[in-house]
Amino acid sequence: MKIDPITFAVIKSGLDSIADDMAYTVVRIARSEIVKDVMDFSAALCAADGQMVAQAKTIAQHLGAIPEAMAAVLAKFGDDLHDGDAVIMNDPYHGGMHLPDIFMFMPLFFEGKRRAFAVVICHHTDVGGRVPGSNASDSTEIYQEGLRIPPLKLYDRGTLNETLETLIKINVRVPDRVWGDLSAQYAAAQVGKRGLDKLFQRYGAGEVEAYMSELLDYAERLTRAEIKTWPKGRYEFTDHIDSDGFSDAPIPIKAAITAAGESFTQRALAIKQACAIADECAGSGFEILRDLRQGRVVARR
Repeated sequence: MKIDPITFAVIKSGLDSIADDMAYTVVRIARSEIVKDVMDFSAALCAADGQMVAQAKTIAQHLGAIPEAMAAVLAKFGDDLHDGDAVIMNDPYHGGMHLPDIFMFMPLFFEGKRRAFAVVICHHTDVGGRVPGSNASDSTEIYQEGLRIPPLKLYDRGTLNETLETLIKINVRVPDRVWGDLSAQYAAAQVGKRGLDKLFQRYGAGEVEAYMSELLDYAERLTRAEIKTWPKGRYEFTDHIDSDGFSDAPIPIKAAITAAGESFTQRALAIKQACAIADECAGSGFEILRDLRQGRVVARR
């Protein structure tokens, strides 16, 4: 298929607008101050295979966790995802971040085929645990932090999972706010579905999917072109996390980058293995450190 640059720009802007509409929906409907006022949330659209193609102008840190979380959802459910489903999760060991950040993934279908995902992430006011807000800086294990949710269907073919709803509400200190924010996430995902349906109807689902793929290729070309301007060679740097909260000893992170043409390899040379504070030792950040330690080629789809 030949890519038309004008259509490419229009569809790209359309996808961005849909993601922003999802974000506006969260702000309008959410119940908690941390979402409505602090705006600690994110919204994005992903292609059918889980690769992100559009993101709202929200917290970028959340969006960096989407690939690991999406991989966990796809590994759990595979083809058992249907129109009307909505999957939630917050478990750091399934690609999540800290427990208050609850992810919602809604598979989007058009003409009977899964075409995309709407993704909405909110930092919730409370998810249980030993302290209000579920953000104790001196927790030493994840079980002290609150309710862990692996990838589970909150909605199954449009039907609410009332068992999961009850489990969440009974484990949090402010169930009305938490459920209100989850409802805002669900509404925002529905807005994403409605907007993407209109785009599919106007241009055709196959053509929009082709332009989604081209968006990813375009981003890769830009990234490779930038990396290509870097001087070739190996570069090392060491930084420190101030402490783990229990001692004054800094935690070193030493990384090396080898630039070679259009790609570079990043490897962690020294990362402290033992860390007392739970929040620094789990989640997508831990996955990134694991990948760095093993060596990972960046700027490849």
